[in-house]
Amino acid sequence: MRKRAPPGKQKFNMTRFKDRTAIVTGGAKGMGAATVRQFHAEGAAVVIVDADEQAATELALELGPERTLVAVADVSDPVSVQQQLDLALARFGVLDVLVNCAGISDPTPALELTQERFRRVMAVNTEGVFLMSQAFVRSLKAAQRPGAIVNVASTAGIQGVPGRPVYTASKHAVVGLTREMAIDFASLGVRVNCVAPGLVRTPMTEKFFENPADAERLNKSSPLGRVARPEEIAEVIVFLASDAASFVSGTVIPVDGGFTAGKSQGR
Repeated sequence: MRKRAPPGKQKFNMTRFKDRTAIVTGGAKGMGAATVRQFHAEGAAVVIVDADEQAATELALELGPERTLVAVADVSDPVSVQQQLDLALARFGVLDVLVNCAGISDPTPALELTQERFRRVMAVNTEGVFLMSQAFVRSLKAAQRPGAIVNVASTAGIQGVPGRPVYTASKHAVVGLTREMAIDFASLGVRVNCVAPGLVRTPMTEKFFENPADAERLNKSSPLGRVARPEEIAEVIVFLASDAASFVSGTVIPVDGGFTAGKSQGR
């Protein structure tokens, strides 16, 4: 059986995104950072949008200044969103791809969840996708350019997750927005798709693996018997943004090791 190359050893198409610009929100860490690295490795200029300026700057320094730009933004604030898109246009001249990866969670049960906390998660996870997409597509329309949007939802956007009502609601909304925007933006030559990752081992989820028993249980939660690496999510995102997916729009792809297919036998 052919073995998969480990993270950092993938064979990238070094010119697939040459002369294109990709914007990645939540791009400083985890899945977002893996996506930034892959776009950059495949020739794109990349705008790293994140509220964590230090982490975003460190990633930009790792990749080099020639094709990277750090944009510190609150994706739930339309003024902040527009300012950062204007900054990206001023630096690179064109925009081609938007990846909406920024997101937050809140594990508060429904009966204890306050309206303030509910609104904050929805503002980042759902309004942020809408505001970034709206501003991005307006720039494409003005330039008369086609483009691609890839939204990052979750398996929580496909089925319920106990104890996480607002996160589940926000990710279901992202799935709905993806389908609607795919229809609304099609006439402008803009494709809109969505990935729904299962559990991914990132700095945000690392705490769940500290206990060996918990780590074993989490690894067995998918039929493949393990959780995902950020690079595995990034590869699907970049595919959906590429010309190889030129007739793919309005779709939601679970990247979950078979988790949403059903309960794994023997686990």
